[in-house]
Amino acid sequence: MSGNSHHPDKLDRVGGYSIDAIRIHPSTGEKALKIEFGFVTELNIYEDIQSNAITGSMEIVDTYNLIGNAQLQGNERLSFILQTPGRGAAGMVATVDASEETGYPFFIYSITDRRPVSETTMTYTIYFCSNELARNTRLRVNRTFDGDLGRMAVKILKDPDGLNTKKPVFFEPTRNQDTVLMPNLRPFDAVNLIAKKALSGNANGAGYYFYETAKGFYFRSVENMLAYQSTFPRPQIRTLKYERPTTSGTMTDRKLHTQHHNVQSYEFINKFDTLANQALGTYESIVITYNIFDKSYAINDYDYHRQYGQLIHTDTTEEPRTKHNYPIARNPIDNDPREIANTGDKTISDYPESRIILQPSTRYLHNENTGVFGTSTDNEGLTEAIRISQKNQVHNSTILKLVIPGLSEMQAGDVIRFDYPRMEPNKGDLAETYYPYDPKYSGRYLITKLRHRVIQDEYQMVLECIKDSVYEAQSEVAGEQYYLNPSEQRPAEDLYQKEDGLAEVMTDDLSGI
Repeated sequence: MSGNSHHPDKLDRVGGYSIDAIRIHPSTGEKALKIEFGFVTELNIYEDIQSNAITGSMEIVDTYNLIGNAQLQGNERLSFILQTPGRGAAGMVATVDASEETGYPFFIYSITDRRPVSETTMTYTIYFCSNELARNTRLRVNRTFDGDLGRMAVKILKDPDGLNTKKPVFFEPTRNQDTVLMPNLRPFDAVNLIAKKALSGNANGAGYYFYETAKGFYFRSVENMLAYQSTFPRPQIRTLKYERPTTSGTMTDRKLHTQHHNVQSYEFINKFDTLANQALGTYESIVITYNIFDKSYAINDYDYHRQYGQLIHTDTTEEPRTKHNYPIARNPIDNDPREIANTGDKTISDYPESRIILQPSTRYLHNENTGVFGTSTDNEGLTEAIRISQKNQVHNSTILKLVIPGLSEMQAGDVIRFDYPRMEPNKGDLAETYYPYDPKYSGRYLITKLRHRVIQDEYQMVLECIKDSVYEAQSEVAGEQYYLNPSEQRPAEDLYQKEDGLAEVMTDDLSGI
């Protein structure tokens, strides 16, 4: 069934969508129950780079006593296909495919808020999730793993006696080798443990993210989300602007496509929180590494501004990476001069006692490449400081919430550009040279959370995006940026072939992993 899209292969309005074959499949193997979308008042599907699996909800207006007749108990499969009509090129995932035939059905785990609205009608909410999340709650991992940490994660996800996922798994190879004992952990917890230890083979950051999108599972660093091989900036999947929709005139394909890049609403959930970031060790910390065998220890300072240029950031646009890319907290603080003459006043990163981190130097006993600074005891603890700081930069900096027309090919972990309007009057005589967008808060953002939201006649995307840097604008970008970048239209490659710095596992053959 389509939401006001008469042609599933052609988009004819902003917010149009196509949704087909919503079915509930009983765990007993009985015939599937088909649900007309007219009974669904709202459908939500959630992706989050901090969440290991996709979750969702579906609000139902029930006039046929589906729960009673189908004897729903919260252990069924849910299947459907959601897409933006006319989207997608060959090999590009442009749908949320939860079908039985070509996709991966969801698992229904809860039915709540059941209440009558009339003598013959009731409403309730069905909650669902990836089947792997359901299996995760009833499985444990008890074994030792050796070698590349990315391949460890794949083994856990693909284990025929474990999660046994059939979905593609994209992983960024790590530079560190390790021996990891899994002490009776759930599979997702085991992968999350590995993610904390992982160091990118192409970047100077520390720590990985493990999450799921409609395309599959990802195990990667934030640098890989922002740049190819952690070197070349990853092109934004699209440029978004806040403009009033045009309703006059004929809705041409071009005009329709342009309006799909208009932001319906936006808000800054957070621009900065200096007090929290100080306490968390975002800007500065003391790292104390100690050896429990010989009682030795070392003390090192982590400095956010000193390490800033060594990491990839959201507003990385060209080489050199730091051009037009500035840290958010770079102003002097308290007018306190540095101890070194002629080096300016202190910044927020000149107070190392903001957070003290204790790190055992034997943590990497089985790892020949202990940290981003080398293998010395004096330096290995800084890896943990970088991991903590970088995670805080991602999740406790500028957070932007956008509501846009539905575009089913977008996913968490993508990069967008948002042209944030400058909230001041036009400069009169300077109108021709006046830059209409805010020079600091416009720019590139990383999508950390994504919500597909379908309400009867409209398909929306609710995006939560972050920016860990600011961009000093020069001038308007020449030309329009309304089309998908060609790099996003490349077909998925075969087993172990590298694509944008990621290796993809699409089969169950784990030989060589």
